[in-house]
Amino acid sequence: MQIKWSKKAGRALDTALAQGAELFGTHATISFYNRVKSYEPLLKSNPHMGKVEPLLADRTRHQYRSLVIHEHFKLIYYIDLPHDTLYIADLWDTRREPSRLAEQIKK
Repeated sequence: MQIKWSKKAGRALDTALAQGAELFGTHATISFYNRVKSYEPLLKSNPHMGKVEPLLADRTRHQYRSLVIHEHFKLIYYIDLPHDTLYIADLWDTRREPSRLAEQIKK
């Protein structure tokens, strides 16, 4: 199974890294990046490890799942079995308003 990051998820990661570098320094930012990337092999071997995301349960196009990767962040993803691909749709900062985060994901 391959993993692909959406442009939105890539931008969210870039934003989190930029803010992390500014607030916490380079070492913490590198550690956070490595932590995020460490979940890719886990998701490849067990794509259903994340729970179905309740805020996106009404979406019919994909079954979105979420995985808490840090106390303030969760990966939002879905699985495309016919193409053997896991798509990371977004990286949510869980300190933000949940309903606004859900609105960011296309129906």
